[in-house]
Amino acid sequence: RMASEDNAGNIWNAGTLEWLPKGNYSNRSVPIVTSREPLWDQPNLAKDVEDGHYYLPGAPTGARETIVTSPIDAKPQFLLQMPYYGWAPFIGAVSTAAFFLLLTVKLVALSILCGIIAVCAIVYWLWELDPGPSHPPVDIGGGITLPVYATGTTSQSWWAMVILILVAGSIYGCATFSYLYLWTVSPEVWPAPENLPPLGFPVAAATLLLSSSAAMAYASRALARNALVQTCLALAAAIVLAAVAFMQDARGLFASGLAPTDSAYGAVVYLLFSLEGFYVTVVVAMAAYTIARAVAGKLNSVRRVTFENTMLFWHYTVAQSLAGLVLVHTFPRLAG
Repeated sequence: RMASEDNAGNIWNAGTLEWLPKGNYSNRSVPIVTSREPLWDQPNLAKDVEDGHYYLPGAPTGARETIVTSPIDAKPQFLLQMPYYGWAPFIGAVSTAAFFLLLTVKLVALSILCGIIAVCAIVYWLWELDPGPSHPPVDIGGGITLPVYATGTTSQSWWAMVILILVAGSIYGCATFSYLYLWTVSPEVWPAPENLPPLGFPVAAATLLLSSSAAMAYASRALARNALVQTCLALAAAIVLAAVAFMQDARGLFASGLAPTDSAYGAVVYLLFSLEGFYVTVVVAMAAYTIARAVAGKLNSVRRVTFENTMLFWHYTVAQSLAGLVLVHTFPRLAG
């Protein structure tokens, strides 16, 4: 059947794109739009879309797909292979909702179980979300041929990671503001410089963190050469370095004898410390996942979106952790 037989059509004679004829799979083709009311300004647009005269009149890769364009002028850049529906994303979504809802009624054990199920389902789903250049460039219509895979700053997942970093940075910025604001209103709870832990602990932690970022940079160069063994070894080294760096920071904090219940200062310091531990845990898990993909043959010099996202968030985590070390171990000495 034609798409127009599946619905009532544009009964209001509206001018915007939501009134294009649609079937079960949305528009028959993706039109070129040059105004705010294209159905009024382009009288044959609806019929041309339904007849497949525009972009993606079929499925050139034989699967779900959509066009990714540039953000300003909407110039087609590549064809994004979309995931299929399945039980894994459904279970992940339901379990994630259950995790938070159960916390509101203090069913902590059941909430944790739902959280574990959610993480497992999402990881299982993610395993196939980086298909790589599994299809040669395709003609999307209008004489335009696009690749079906993109990496680096062209990839939509790279920009999604940038947005995640901005969100994480805003959260950490709020914690930093709380820390500095406390110094202005309650300087009496601030420790004297002689009561702070030795600088050797934060210096060691900072050195290890920077070394982990260097290991990630080496892993990137090794992956560009398809040296997968060296890539995995560098990733493993980065994991160890980041974990030891966090333990060094923890040793320094515990050596000071400070507890989160001692004062408002102790509470906010442990907040910064907890955020560091959370992000270190996340990037360690991401690096381990990247190693698993390399071992499974799902990572190489071209198919590297997973690695690039891991490396990007890794460098952010190192920068955030270094900022925390400066705040907790250097600022009180300068303020004192």
